[in-house]
Amino acid sequence: MIVQLHSPTLRLYESALMRTVTSLVVGDEYLLLVDPNWLPQEVDYIHFETEALREGRECYLLFTHSDYDHIIGYGKFPEFMTIASAAFVHNQQREDTLEQIRAFDDDYYLTRDYPINYPPIVHPIGGDARELTIGEDHYVFYQSPGHNADGLLTFNRSRGILIVGDYLSNVEFPFIYHSLPDYHATLDKLARIVAEEDVKVLVTGHGDHTSDREEMRHRIAESRAYLNRLERSVRRNEIFDAAELTERYGFPRLMRKYHEANLELVRQSAADLP
Repeated sequence: MIVQLHSPTLRLYESALMRTVTSLVVGDEYLLLVDPNWLPQEVDYIHFETEALREGRECYLLFTHSDYDHIIGYGKFPEFMTIASAAFVHNQQREDTLEQIRAFDDDYYLTRDYPINYPPIVHPIGGDARELTIGEDHYVFYQSPGHNADGLLTFNRSRGILIVGDYLSNVEFPFIYHSLPDYHATLDKLARIVAEEDVKVLVTGHGDHTSDREEMRHRIAESRAYLNRLERSVRRNEIFDAAELTERYGFPRLMRKYHEANLELVRQSAADLP
């Protein structure tokens, strides 16, 4: 497993699959683990790291959203106090999500030493700018639907750590599973946070973290530009030339698939408008 960042207060573990990132915030009084994933050996490694750091600290497990790759490691940490959005708790597709995990493990002959369950949430977060003290640190949470329906942005104001889930990746354009307007709104929210708060590091769910404020703003602008072009191509019935996407992000077969899914979602949404 790649350790993307190893500092006294923040560790970032990068999976071999889709450059998916697990975050571990290390406080004096607590640990906050975010989205442990993917492969069994990788989850085992993350578990080993957290066990070595516990030393009487309170342990929390946060889910940025309910996509199966982000909840797949839950069962390895059953004693951790869980945090997610209230929408995560009310997810009506939870059985479909669990079936995706089972199918993934079957496809690759993977076995895990923990059960596959949908995480029960101890601290459901509803509303925006909701504050919570964890250990010695001050956290602020924001709802972030768009990519999917139950996203949650997490800002550790004490340390300037902004964890955004599957937004602002430098290795993916926006993947829209839920709503284009909601995705726009979440980008607006991210822009306000970056402009108004002292964000020292931004952690995305796939790809590289960044401590460069200009890079943060660039990622927001790049995401907005893609969404605007996507919507314009549907409303004007224009061809969206996706060649530059595959040049920018690589992995052309996969990226083409996600782009086509985005187009279809926007077409269906446009068809539903009065």
